[in-house]
Amino acid sequence: MAFGRDLQPTAAIRGNLQFTHGGLVTATYFINPLGYGLRKAGDKFDVKMAHHALINSLPNGSLLLGIQARLNTIDVLTKMVEGVDLDECEDYADEVVASFERVRAIMPQTRIFLLSFPVGSANPGGISALSRIWRGSTTTIDATAISRADLEGYDEKASEVLSRIGGDFEPIPVPAALFQWLWEHYLSRGAAGDPVAPTQAGALDDATAAVFRSAALDEGAQADSNRRVRPSFVPVIKVVQPDFEHRPSYQSMLTPHSFPYAGMTFPGGSEFLNVLEGLGDVTVDWGMRISTKSADLVLKNNELSLRRLGEQMDQRDQEVSFAQNTLTAKAQMLGEYNQHYEVNSGESEVSFTTVIAIGGSAREVTMDAVNTLKRRYKRFQVEMTAPIGAQVDLWSMLIPGSAPRRAFDDFAHIVPSDMWAGFVPFTTSQIGDDSGPIIGVNLLSGHFEPIHFGIMEAALHDLSASFAVTGELGSGKSYFLKLMAVLVHDMGGQFLAIDRSQVGEWAHFAASIDDAVIIDLSNPTVSLDPLRLFDPRIAGERAMDSILPLLDLSPTSGAGAAISNLLTPKGIAAHGIRSMLDLYQVIRRLREGSESAEEYADLAARFGTIVDRVPVLFDPQLAPLRLDAAATVVRSHNLALPTAEELTTPHLYNRLPLTKRLGTALYELVGVAAREAFLSDNGRFGLLVGDEAHHFTQTQVGAAVTSDFSRDGRKHLAAIGLASHDPATDFQGAAHSLIPNRFVFRQRDETLARNSLEWLGVDLAEAPFLLQILREETSPPVGAGRQVPEERRGEMFMRDALSRIGRGKVLGPARADRAAAITSTPGTNSVARPAVPDRQALR
Repeated sequence: MAFGRDLQPTAAIRGNLQFTHGGLVTATYFINPLGYGLRKAGDKFDVKMAHHALINSLPNGSLLLGIQARLNTIDVLTKMVEGVDLDECEDYADEVVASFERVRAIMPQTRIFLLSFPVGSANPGGISALSRIWRGSTTTIDATAISRADLEGYDEKASEVLSRIGGDFEPIPVPAALFQWLWEHYLSRGAAGDPVAPTQAGALDDATAAVFRSAALDEGAQADSNRRVRPSFVPVIKVVQPDFEHRPSYQSMLTPHSFPYAGMTFPGGSEFLNVLEGLGDVTVDWGMRISTKSADLVLKNNELSLRRLGEQMDQRDQEVSFAQNTLTAKAQMLGEYNQHYEVNSGESEVSFTTVIAIGGSAREVTMDAVNTLKRRYKRFQVEMTAPIGAQVDLWSMLIPGSAPRRAFDDFAHIVPSDMWAGFVPFTTSQIGDDSGPIIGVNLLSGHFEPIHFGIMEAALHDLSASFAVTGELGSGKSYFLKLMAVLVHDMGGQFLAIDRSQVGEWAHFAASIDDAVIIDLSNPTVSLDPLRLFDPRIAGERAMDSILPLLDLSPTSGAGAAISNLLTPKGIAAHGIRSMLDLYQVIRRLREGSESAEEYADLAARFGTIVDRVPVLFDPQLAPLRLDAAATVVRSHNLALPTAEELTTPHLYNRLPLTKRLGTALYELVGVAAREAFLSDNGRFGLLVGDEAHHFTQTQVGAAVTSDFSRDGRKHLAAIGLASHDPATDFQGAAHSLIPNRFVFRQRDETLARNSLEWLGVDLAEAPFLLQILREETSPPVGAGRQVPEERRGEMFMRDALSRIGRGKVLGPARADRAAAITSTPGTNSVARPAVPDRQALR
């Protein structure tokens, strides 16, 4: 039985510098993992190159760590409120409070990545670090004797290493408290006392060895065995902390015994540490201790090895056995290995020992996870072993600054540095923003981390907050649009949504919001007259954009030129035009006795067909639309609108009936009104929501509105949210290239699914399996009624503002009343999505 304090090498800590009893000084840093997930192969090769630079720059004895830990619920909620004044946004404060129980029920986790490397040695009494280890000396370092000059020297050495590594991983010095947290995590790995993850770097401080708890490490869990004579040979460690009432932690150390003989392909076959995620009731950490040799030294060693092989072959020249074949094969492999270093002079040889630590609350739980991992690795032809008798030694390898032990060398593997880089250990499947409201959980990482979407904060940081959604009917597009709208409202913003549904689902949803305005274009209570709606300097131009396509006029035709002249600022002033009705009356007056009487007569005839049909444009008794309400819903369900094919096919567009031209003009006017209101620096965030994207993206005016929101929304605290069934036809131009945040919900049609994934940025030639996942395993309808189970609703693929692609699940509002408002539909008995989803259901 080993005792934990004997395995803890730390004598003193100064900031991120650790001074060990053996005289070694190490520097430890948080590592920012690189985005990986579902990105294209080209991006993954960039990640590999960053790891190649890392491994060739690290000193021998460096330790890489990936630590799994629970997220602190309070830290998660703190990210939700970042940049939001809760005194002014009481609705959002209620949402945050309601989120507490939901986040705690999900128990989200994360993986913390650390890098620790030696930067020198402290030599009290003139004894070198190597001598102290050799003699087994454990003389305590006198923390007060460490001078400022010594600390600066160690920091300078660490800075040199970091400079060689480069800035890809953004290393941040850890605080002294991290060493204590790491130790307590190791002692309680997977058990009830496992501490939550530290989420902030904190201030650099000092600590001594007194902060580390004591514990007993019982290899084989002998204390649980009834047999006193014959010891247990189960590869498990029972970790007991006598000073605490926590239940013991049962842990097992796995290490690779062999890798595939034919090698591991990259990408897709060499990232063996990704297999560790999503194991359920256990905690899985990994550590990798590395040392390197230069290419020159490797070539010299290969010459010696080749000479020895030659001597063995000479000695067995007359022997009748398979030994000659074995030696010949080894000589051939050595030749290939040698050629690799001759061709790649910048390469190095990496000797690495990997330990995978699995911890649970019971021995059976831990061993089940060990066997599950072994089966997973079998599929990759990686043989894992849990060596009996070396469990405690391997357990200690994950402790920064731990002294070398025999087991570290016994289970080491040697590969060229470019092959090691293919392991890409410092990667993440994280998606979303660093802060903002929680819209869902991450399904790809296996940790169920909350997905934050800082839609309002993005604009404050000069980033585009616009987003687009695609999916089939009933997949969750409208639900997601309403979720984003209500979050914007609750955080103090405003939104305008165009409701095309016959049942008025957006109107029903808006009725639950204070200060909401609902407008029905077929029975208007406000006017969309552009000459009354917009500033006089631009009113004429905005009216032209609507009138010319509505009246089927070319701007260069005689009638088009005549109305263009009337709608110049000079013409408006000269004729006293203040409304569309005034414009019609002026045209009627000018059709007689004017030089352009024929053109004005044509205009008057065309206007006459629509004046009485469109009170929303020509009724002077209606007040102009003012977009100052927190929520505005414009119902357009009675408008006839063209299909996407009619908008994109010239001969079909030319034959559009008047009703569809009128519907398009009004639809565009709503978007233009939102643009003028939300892109005007009014100090309030504005969101324009369009559930039928092609009406915005396929017309000239609508495309301009989309482009303006996409390009300039970040400058004016505004964004646009669009939804479509087919991104290949509906998301063109700005909607394709300038909207960074993209969401793909279920698509069972193969063509639409393919279009959606390609729009997301997935290369289906590299990852064809994603097509099946989207079609068959994303919120799948099951059972006799072909209904989506409650726990499977909201599954989607996402691409965030950093172009990271992942898979998640939309949760909806945590507040029950908000969830009911955006889930239910008028005339149905829909039930709101659960505010507190079960973690097992998420799996």
